[in-house]
Amino acid sequence: MKLLAISDIHGRVNSLKRVLNSVSNINYVLLAGDLAFMPGYSSSEVLKILSEWCVKSGCKAFVVPGNTDSKSILYVNYPSIEVIHLSISFINPFTVGGIGGGMGFGFWGYSKLSDELMSKFVNEFLMKCGAALIPYEWVLLTHTPPYGVRTDVLYTGEHIGSKALRKLVELRKPALVINGHIHEARGIDYLGRTMIVNPGPCYKGYYAVIHVEDKGIWAELKKA
Repeated sequence: MKLLAISDIHGRVNSLKRVLNSVSNINYVLLAGDLAFMPGYSSSEVLKILSEWCVKSGCKAFVVPGNTDSKSILYVNYPSIEVIHLSISFINPFTVGGIGGGMGFGFWGYSKLSDELMSKFVNEFLMKCGAALIPYEWVLLTHTPPYGVRTDVLYTGEHIGSKALRKLVELRKPALVINGHIHEARGIDYLGRTMIVNPGPCYKGYYAVIHVEDKGIWAELKKA
């Protein structure tokens, strides 16, 4: 199985097109939020382009909202796209679960999404979906990174990820975490056996290709 991981498009549809034109034989796209240019802007053109590409390529995309994306993203109806904030779906043979929102920024009525509020999201996610989260048989798609890993480091060197998400990863052990949000923290890291990937901002042409094989999971960081 071959996954395309992208994040932080911020309305730059030409960059998205370059990325999509750079890959082939993709089974699933995992989009970790910030489709819209800024809060209040539409993400419809991004979704339309992605949907048309997925239909043509015979794949499916899963999306979580970032801090720039409005709540209306929950109600999109594009072929081959599924938004999974606080819910799960399936990418055979894995379950995929999504938690949106970018810590440190406003999000859907919260003036600033804190780790305390992220903890509430995590608890709601577990209450609704916890029974399906079998260790190393599920994937976590989230805009905010878990705390204390290579993919949550600000340009100052400070770790600014979510401790609630880190606890979720440590307790429920996804095989793979895809996050975005911290543009400069593009990279690959591990928490135990869990691979964590920040593909970097798509608006700069960055993406990741993740290969799921019998022998395990491996990832490539790329630029279009």
